[in-house]
Amino acid sequence: MDDRLDHAETRELLQRYIILLDLPTDRLRATTDRSVFEGWLGRRVRSSIGGAHAYVPHRSEHLILINLSRIDLARPRALEVVVAEELIHMRDRLDGDLRRHAKHGHDRIAHRVAALTGASLDEIRSALLPAPRRPARYLYRCPACGMAIPRQKQGTWSCGRCAPRFDRRFLLQPAAVS
Repeated sequence: MDDRLDHAETRELLQRYIILLDLPTDRLRATTDRSVFEGWLGRRVRSSIGGAHAYVPHRSEHLILINLSRIDLARPRALEVVVAEELIHMRDRLDGDLRRHAKHGHDRIAHRVAALTGASLDEIRSALLPAPRRPARYLYRCPACGMAIPRQKQGTWSCGRCAPRFDRRFLLQPAAVS
């Protein structure tokens, strides 16, 4: 395991679950720093993730990110369930199971995390802080029904309430963002 993990509680949880899941550590790198993880991976990852597991085939390495800024550390088991989940992903990869989440917190992986940690499914689903949403940059309004639709991008859309398919008669018009 990589020696650059600076968060003591995360290090302890990783060590505990590595033993419980019988995982090899010779090709495992773990960090709590998203930029370090991105450097290892060679690409960016979304800032909204609480944890990540990636396998790099050309180096035969498993990479683990525990994104502390997104974990609700006020909840007693939040860090534990994120660490356990990422190591379960690693165990699955080693066992040849390449499936990913079907619906995060509601799928087979959540049930395995619950069985391993003793946490409830509600504790697993609430382990992460809500992702911050950017305010809409643009506001469009339907000329027919007056419905306001916030958007991040400029574009040409028709009103979904007035026409189930794109219809030029119901083109959304730009409105002022308040």
